[in-house]
Parts: sequence; C-alpha cells; structure tokens
Amino acid sequence: MQDLRISANLRCAKSMRGKNKNMKYAIQHISYAGFAHKRKLKMRKKRAREEEKYEIYRREVEYMRVTNQMMINSSIANIQANKNQINTMDTQLSTQKKINKPSDDPIIAIRALRLRSSLDQVTQYVDKNIPDASSWLSVTQDALAQGYDIVYQLYSYCNQGATDSYSSSERNTIIETLDKLRDSYYVQGDVDYAGRYVFTGYATDKPLTYQSDAAAADVDYTISQKFDREDISEKKVYTNAYSNEDIINLNVKKDADGKIVTPNVATVHRIQLAYSEIDADGTFKITDASGNVATVTKNADGTANVQGIVDANGQTVASLDDGSGNPVNITFTTDSNYIPGDDEIAINTQLGEVLLGENVYNNTYTNNSFAVQYEKSNFKKGDVNPTMYFDCVDNVTGVEYAKKSEDIEYNVNFTQKLKVNTQADESFNIYLGRNVDDIMAAVQNTIDVENQIKKVESMKNEEKYSGEEDQKKLDDILEGLNKQNDLAKSQMTKAFEKGIGQMQGYQEQMSNAKADVGNRIQRLDLTKTRLTEQKTNFTSLKSQNEDIDLEEVVVNYTAAQLVYNAALSAASKVVQQTLLDFIG
Repeated sequence: MQDLRISANLRCAKSMRGKNKNMKYAIQHISYAGFAHKRKLKMRKKRAREEEKYEIYRREVEYMRVTNQMMINSSIANIQANKNQINTMDTQLSTQKKINKPSDDPIIAIRALRLRSSLDQVTQYVDKNIPDASSWLSVTQDALAQGYDIVYQLYSYCNQGATDSYSSSERNTIIETLDKLRDSYYVQGDVDYAGRYVFTGYATDKPLTYQSDAAAADVDYTISQKFDREDISEKKVYTNAYSNEDIINLNVKKDADGKIVTPNVATVHRIQLAYSEIDADGTFKITDASGNVATVTKNADGTANVQGIVDANGQTVASLDDGSGNPVNITFTTDSNYIPGDDEIAINTQLGEVLLGENVYNNTYTNNSFAVQYEKSNFKKGDVNPTMYFDCVDNVTGVEYAKKSEDIEYNVNFTQKLKVNTQADESFNIYLGRNVDDIMAAVQNTIDVENQIKKVESMKNEEKYSGEEDQKKLDDILEGLNKQNDLAKSQMTKAFEKGIGQMQGYQEQMSNAKADVGNRIQRLDLTKTRLTEQKTNFTSLKSQNEDIDLEEVVVNYTAAQLVYNAALSAASKVVQQTLLDFIG
C-alpha cells in the first residue's frame, strides 16, 4: 500500500510540474523517499536469505555422515600434532635451549639479543678493559713507589750532609752516589706496560729519557720555558777566590791599593734552566716582565749580538725593560762566579743559567713574568726528553710540540671512563736533577779547595819555592785558601740544607701522584666488583630466558610420548574391519 501511495503521489506531482515552481522540490523529496524504501526491502530479503542458508547448513552438520576416511584423516592429524610436540621437546633436550630459531618465540629471541649484547659488553669490561687498566695503574704505582724511595734516599743524604758529617774521604763517594740516584730517579720514568711507556702521554712509543748516546746524537730542539717569581733563586758566588792558575803563578789576591784580600761570597739572582750545557752558538730569545722580546746570539769573541728587540705588539724598541728606565745589557759568561751589573742579564750556557741584575730582578719579581727560549743539541744518554715538559720545536724535522695534558682513558663501564696514565711532569720533576747537580757542585768545590790546600802545602816543601818571597806568597795563598775552604764547607752545608726542603717537595709531589693512582685503582676495583655482580645477573637472566628447565621438559616429554602412544593405539581401532570381513 505504501508503494502505491508513493507512486500516486509521484504521478500527481509530475502532472502539476508546470503549474507551480515549488513542485520541483516536492518531486525530488518523493523520489528520495521511494529509493530509501526500496533499499530497506532489499536488506530484509538479504537477511532472510542468509538466515535460510544458515539453517540449511545447521541441519546438514547435525545430520552429517561421518565416513571412515574422515576418521582416518582426523586420527593422522592428531598423531602428527603429537609427533611435532615430541620433536620440539626432543630438540629442547638436545640443545638445552627453549627456542631453536627466532620464529619459535619472537619475544624470547628479542630478549635474548638484548641480554647477550649487555653480557658481551660487561664481559669486555670485566675480562679485558679493567684488567688492562689495572695492570697499567699497577705498573705506574710501582714506578712511583720506587721513585719515592729514591727521593727519600736523596733526602737522607741531604739530612746527613746538612750536619757536615761527611769526611773528606767520603765526599768523592757521596758525589758518585748522588749522581747514580739522580739517574735512577729518571729511569723509573722509563717503565713500560706491554711495550707502551706509561709516563710519556700519547707518545707511548718514546721513553722519558734517551736510552743511549746514539739515540740522543741526532736530537736538536728549541726549548721554550716560562718562569715566575718562584723560579728565581739565590746563588752564592765566590769573590777573590783562588784558581789553580793563581796557585801555580803564586798570584796573591790584592785590591786596588795593593792590600791582600781574602775570598768571600756574594749573592746573585739566578733563573736556572732545565738543562745545562745548552748551545752557545744557538739563538736565544729573552722575554722580560714587560713582554719585550730580545733575539740574541753569541759572537765569536764571546760578546752578545742583540739582533733585535720588539715589544708585545711587535714594534721595535731600544732595550729590554728593567723597571728603572735604564737600558738592559745582555752578556754571555763562562765564569761560574760571575756577578752581573744592576741592569744586566748574563747567560751562562755551560751551567744553563740566566743571571739577573738587581734592577732586572726587581722588575721581574714585581711583574712575575720572564721567559727564555734556547737551543740544545748535545743531548746524551740519561737526559730527559724536553717534549714531555716544555713547548719545543724539533730543529731537525721542524715539528712543533705543544705541552698539554694528554690523558689516556679506558672504557671501564657503560658510561664510565678512567684515566690510566700519569704524565712525567706530574711526578718526575725535571728540576730534581738540577738540584742534585747544585749539591754535587758544592761538594766538588769543597774537594777542589781541599786539593788546592794540599797542593800549596806540598809546594811549600819543594826546593823550587824555598825562597822567602815565594814562601810568603804561598803562606798568603794558603791563608786565603783556608778561608775559601771554610766558605766552601759552609756553602756545601747550606746546599744540603736547601736540598732537604727541595727533596721534601719532590716527596710530596710523588706522594700526591701515588695517592692519585691509588684512588683510581680503588675506583677501578669498585667498578670491577659492581660489573662482576652485573655479569652474574646478566648470565642468570640470559639462562632463565634461553635455557630450559630440564626437569619440566623431561616430564612434559614423557607425557607427550604417552599421549602419542595413546593416539597410535586409538588410531589402530578406528577401522578394525578389512576387506576380508566382507568375503564370505
């Protein structure tokens, strides 16, 4: 009836189309309503057909005929499923693993990859990196301990020498002993671990000292050293001292008025370079406290040739600055007892010293800055490689070495690095050797004066000098030498006293280096303990994730075999009749 009404309305609307313009919309509305109604009818019919099909299928299943072939196929499928289960458990028993390939259980496979990666990293740290770092640190600690013992021996000799308890016969022995201890001190810096030198920063293929004269023969460096007021020391020099030449020539020391003068001591300000016997024919650059740089060479007659002086901005200036406005005079000297003028800088290449006049010293002390650049090419066995301590230029290859911190670090944990090396300038002070040289020089000077006294006493008994005038000169010289001997002994005692403080400073430096290494070893041990626990945990988690529970799998395997045998037994009874049963 609804379809008839919609059709009637539609015919009526079409007949009225030309009479009213609003009828257009009415026609469209009626058409849409008709379409919707037809669609609902189609859906109802479709749903009815599906319900009918389902009912037919249900009835077919309910009254389906089960054939012998269907029973056989079902039994075979069940037997195959049980057999697959037995095969899986047999593989697990053979491999002791839960899965044989990732597709067996992707979750276990992903977790296994992560645990194995973490375990491999921990194993690398525990079994390789940490033992390697520990061995490096142990070698370093042992070398520092040996170095400390050597410094302590030097301290003991200084302590004993400060009381002037060494006899004349013992002084030659003490010089030899000090010399060997000094060399042994730097030899400790040559220790290596697995072919890598431990105190030379990144240059692990180079020892701290030159191992032979041949190795040092071709070495030539320009060395730059910077100093502050703490590096300026006082040096005692002798005035009116008698030399061997004076004794042979019976030259009695007299002043301008002809009066006999006796030896005495004076104080000069000294900057001691790291090396003695530097190149006298090399080029020197001296930077004063104001930043002015003088380039100096030595003439053939021993005088200084100042090639140019520039200020900090590169502008040419007339002279270095002594703070008083007077020009600074630069000289060279070979006299170990040289006393510079107030406005003078004297370079002693043999002793490796720069002597400062009073005004130059005051200006340097006030402004706390001074620098010297010099050349050295006559290295020998046992000398320390300067690149480990200073900015240097290799004059053979042209390579520049900038002194900087060179830390060698080991990865000892997932996010932890540990410094394993100790650099030479942190432990083996290059100036210990220079300080020992000063003590040895003071002892040797005492020995030399005593030998001079013996020489004069011997000359007094010779026929050649039996004349009254010669005897008088020898007496005057002997008197001067006795005074000089007293001064030498006093200076030797003071050198030992000064050495006590210096060696204590080096002991402290070595102790700090040892303590630093000890702290790193302790941190490494704590890290190793923590990682060992982590390794155990990761190994346990890996086993829990991958390895089977043997008892459980054996029980399940036995059960699966029983089920499999039962399936075989049941399958054998599915169709018991044969073709023979129908022949009769």
